[in-house]
Amino acid sequence: VARLEDAAHPVSWYLQHDTEMRARAVWCADDAERRRTPDCLNAAEAKRRLALGSQKSLAPIDWGAAKTKP
Repeated sequence: VARLEDAAHPVSWYLQHDTEMRARAVWCADDAERRRTPDCLNAAEAKRRLALGSQKSLAPIDWGAAKTKP
């Protein structure tokens, strides 16, 4: 894992490097000061986007609106 003063990777890089993104997210979560660095913010945003993307494949929720009353 890179030092705080190393250049930050953009969100797009983290989206293409899942292993590094997950490792960075764990490293960043361990320290409040780290969480505010550009690299940690970018890794967290990439992780958020991946989580949202995985939800796109879920089936729609059926709240019963389509059911007719007897």
